[in-house]
Amino acid sequence: MIPPTALSFPALLSSPRAAGMAEISFWLSVVLIFYAYAGYPFVLAVLPRRHKTPPASRTPDLELPSVSLIIPACNEERWIARKIDNALALDYPPTLLEIIVASDGSADATAEIARAYEARGVRTEAFPARLGKQEMLNRIVPGVSGKIVAMTDANALLEPGSLRALVAPFADLSTGAAIGRRVCIVQQRSVPSLAESVYWRYESWIKRAESRWHSCLAATGQLYAVRRSVFPHVERVGEDFYIPMKVLASGGGRVAYVPEAIAAIPAAASLAMEFERKTRAHVAFLLSLPLLRDLCVPGRTPVWWQFLSHHALRMLVPPAMIAALVSSPSLAASSRFYFGATAAQVLFYTFALAGWLLAGSGRRPKLFYFPFYFVFVQFALSEAWWRWPRRKYDFAWQRTERLPDAN
Repeated sequence: MIPPTALSFPALLSSPRAAGMAEISFWLSVVLIFYAYAGYPFVLAVLPRRHKTPPASRTPDLELPSVSLIIPACNEERWIARKIDNALALDYPPTLLEIIVASDGSADATAEIARAYEARGVRTEAFPARLGKQEMLNRIVPGVSGKIVAMTDANALLEPGSLRALVAPFADLSTGAAIGRRVCIVQQRSVPSLAESVYWRYESWIKRAESRWHSCLAATGQLYAVRRSVFPHVERVGEDFYIPMKVLASGGGRVAYVPEAIAAIPAAASLAMEFERKTRAHVAFLLSLPLLRDLCVPGRTPVWWQFLSHHALRMLVPPAMIAALVSSPSLAASSRFYFGATAAQVLFYTFALAGWLLAGSGRRPKLFYFPFYFVFVQFALSEAWWRWPRRKYDFAWQRTERLPDAN
């Protein structure tokens, strides 16, 4: 019998059992990563289209539902006037549109600027103390007049036909919520701008495919709407994701994605701001899971596999990337394939590092920047996993600083 001390670490790695474990770890990791970002979209692409939204332009004004458009704002004096002007310019009958600015403990002139529009029918709800967007909605929504409750961020500019397009799916009584399309305005002096724009085009395609099959499984706060009769009580989590998903989980109806309902936003002012925004969104998802558990149980809802594929599996990509990187070198000595796989990963992370270094100086060559941005997203996921159990998060909604020069 060979004493344990006689077994070297390289010998342990080269043992058949260790090699087998490394090979299983590598392939499980690769399959998970591939499925989360490419396999799932491919499955959606081949599924039949079961839902189609009627063109908004064909809906007569008399058939449109009444809408309450809520604009949550906290210290948004730089954006709020432009946002209200944008809302007033929407192609929607004024008699059917209620515009509400909800100021959440703003310490600047946000509420005063909003009140100047009262003569034009804009209602201002100013809360002196910070409540958080969730509690504001719990207090405001019961008193709105619209059959449809729409939410839009203060720094998101809507296309004139966006609201008309957003409410079109509600003509189908099986629709409980609708999500607009976020468009990131590419700006030369914004480092995150280019990749953020490409990322959201990718997400937009997935949402459209999900909606055509059954239901969209993602939402953002730039523009979305909910049928008032199924609007849920909002828990202290990320409300723009939680509200539509709770409608879906509770049987309040499917969530339609409406790419014609466009909300344009400037890019984040810096990579640090974008990293923080992504991290907060992922922490909010983890906090929402116990409240949306019906969406995670196989067979409980028609979209359980979509929810797991689009959201849950992506949360596992960072450890899968580490596992693939750690396991492949131990197999490289005995296989050209694994040697090539190891070299490819090293090259990819080298490109990502180069992209990070170049981004620091404001340069964004695509060859390096897109690998960097993918790794950047995984770091934000990892940070969310770190904060979540340690309760390193704030329930209050926080504004992401964005560049002001996008028109």
